[in-house]
Amino acid sequence: MKKILLSLSLCFCLLLAKEQQLVDIPPSKDFYPNLNTQECGINCLFELLESRLYISFLSEFTDQSDEFLSNVYTKLLNSITDFDQAVQKITAVKMAIIIPEKTIKSYSNTIVNSSIAYLLRQRADIKVKVFLIGTEDENKIRQTLDQIENQGYQYIIAALTLKGVSALKDYSKNMKIFIPTLHKNFASNFNQNIIFGSIDYDAQIVELLKQSNSNLAIFSDNSSLSNNLNSLILYHNNQNAKIYKINGEKLDFYKLFRSQGSLNNSSIFFNTPLIKTALTSSQLRVYNIRPYVLLSTQINYNPAFLNLTQEADRRKFIIANSINNHDDSLSYLNEIFNQNIDYNWVAYATSIGTDYFYTNFLNQNSQSIFDEKIENSQVLYKVRLMQGVKANFEELK
Repeated sequence: MKKILLSLSLCFCLLLAKEQQLVDIPPSKDFYPNLNTQECGINCLFELLESRLYISFLSEFTDQSDEFLSNVYTKLLNSITDFDQAVQKITAVKMAIIIPEKTIKSYSNTIVNSSIAYLLRQRADIKVKVFLIGTEDENKIRQTLDQIENQGYQYIIAALTLKGVSALKDYSKNMKIFIPTLHKNFASNFNQNIIFGSIDYDAQIVELLKQSNSNLAIFSDNSSLSNNLNSLILYHNNQNAKIYKINGEKLDFYKLFRSQGSLNNSSIFFNTPLIKTALTSSQLRVYNIRPYVLLSTQINYNPAFLNLTQEADRRKFIIANSINNHDDSLSYLNEIFNQNIDYNWVAYATSIGTDYFYTNFLNQNSQSIFDEKIENSQVLYKVRLMQGVKANFEELK
């Protein structure tokens, strides 16, 4: 059996720019949620170190008064610490991963882990090197690309947001770059060697609208992702929809449900994260509101949805899904890394990008394990409409 040569030698660098957050990206540009819901304090940081989750530690670290943690952070940024050097060797087959860990936070692990899981699945003889760049400083991205090119890499997974992709506007190198975190709709006129892999929320909304009536309502929590989805719905429905804002921790559902008029016989979009969606949908029944249909994009396609909602609340609930993994071995390997590729679209998109590089360039004798195709530098996803039936999601018939 071939070994995966994970050079995964983390190229840490001291950061000159201020820390960037996903929420700093203009609302109309940000198309994926922040998975972190709590700050990671001193105890949390120690636990990450004890578990050898160094990328997570670097992602979560902020200015700390603890001198020991600060010293560890500095040393990690300037040394290779995470992987056993005994398995490293020089190979001509290489792939690089660029991670702005201060920007994408928990997605750092998702993208690295899903790439490794895929290569394990293929028993690939590949040298992979992870370049941690901190933030999406434009000069830092360009310097890193030069560094990658000088080290002989031709294939790159780059976990960039729209802010980071702007650094590639004039990109003219021959290296191929796959960006799993962004859709081509938001980045036009780029070099053909740049491929985009994000799911298409716009296509999901178009399919969901086919299940609706003309009386549209939207629940929104004013996050950048929620605002993006609101805009897409309004665009496809001639700016005609009532928007109900869910703000704050203490919700008065009586006032909320009446803030924009009656919700009876409405087609309700839930552009809210899972917990808010489950709580709000359950209250509709409590207040004797009878909607026409309940709708959501990929953001609520999560197995926890089945546990957090009651069957009666799910009968009219339709969720769009663009993940179509049918490889059990890949699912299992991702589970080893504590992530579920069947529900995590960033992991799924990253796997497709790794598969694209591997089967088309790195090992042309191998077979792709995905159905998705890439056309005009964008992964094309099929949109399936799902319903929660008992303990599973089933495709709408």
